[in-house]
Amino acid sequence: MKIGYFIRNVGISGGVKVVLQHVAMLKEAGIDVCLMTEKVKSDWDGLPVDPILIRDRDMGDMPECDVYVGSVPNDVKRLVKRGKGIVVHLCQGYEPVEYRARIEGESITEKYTRKGIFSLFERYIDNAKFKKRIREIEAVYALPTVKAAVSKHLRDLIEATYAQKCALIQNGVDTRAFYPDSERVWGRGGRIKVLSIGSMNVGFKGIPDTLDAIELIKEKGANIEFTRVSPGPPSEREKQGGVVDHYLTGIGEKEITALYRDTDIFISSSLEGEGFGLPAIEALASGVPAILTEISSYMNFSEDRSYAWFVPTHRPDRIAEGIRRFIEDQPFRESCIKEGFVVASRHSLERTKEDLLAFVNGLA
Repeated sequence: MKIGYFIRNVGISGGVKVVLQHVAMLKEAGIDVCLMTEKVKSDWDGLPVDPILIRDRDMGDMPECDVYVGSVPNDVKRLVKRGKGIVVHLCQGYEPVEYRARIEGESITEKYTRKGIFSLFERYIDNAKFKKRIREIEAVYALPTVKAAVSKHLRDLIEATYAQKCALIQNGVDTRAFYPDSERVWGRGGRIKVLSIGSMNVGFKGIPDTLDAIELIKEKGANIEFTRVSPGPPSEREKQGGVVDHYLTGIGEKEITALYRDTDIFISSSLEGEGFGLPAIEALASGVPAILTEISSYMNFSEDRSYAWFVPTHRPDRIAEGIRRFIEDQPFRESCIKEGFVVASRHSLERTKEDLLAFVNGLA
């Protein structure tokens, strides 16, 4: 059996990383697997296989496979349209949740922070497009594809919404790469290093809430060194002085693992549209106490909530409170670090590989 993963752009993103992990694990297991793409933006410090470039919009130059795997709804739709092989829809996040959040005004990107009628008109036009996009995406999920999801809550959501069976291929972290620095002193010199990962332009990442929290706690005199990591350039707000101390973009796996090991507190203020939140697990595996929002993906990491400081969405004041708690309460901080290791160990790549191979064997 030959399996082909298709993703339009191979670049720096969590979704691409998961696909590359799948390809590497299948190759290691001796399964015939290929990676197909229309564009390669980054090599991720070495791809698991040489990518096959697809230049025909109708995918006429795509190699023959028994199974084709797509993740983005548009890609899945194109694979189904070809009418060849088994098509697997790998769900890494349920897109309609994010579009609905944009329509309802819960997820606002910097584009709409401008004041005036022009900005309101833009939102009106975009909301009409978002509603149309939701219908299109729901139509793709309704197709009779084989479905798999990277987290429990996505699996349950898909099965309940579309009355189709959905397998679980749980995302995992490579504990050989993500581990703590046993000799590092937390909060060395009284300066607390705080890390946030994700694009300001991706609404469900909730980055503005983290920026607000950092601004709040810096105003109260906390000695914070705040680092932002994103796949793209900084937003206008992030360029302004006083909030973001370091802005990193386009960094590879080796750099990010080292960054985690040099971090005191990790923050993710993601909204419900977050499909899994791989950086959160990576931070926990690296021994970093985390502040996380009360969303389905994070609440499903473990039934026990003692591994992180949890806050409601859109509560920068509670995020700031969590930073203060980690600074002042050493026993609590060390307990979160310890429990975080336990949670991360349940989300290892070994577990991902078990799920993936069981899923593939079920296709044979």
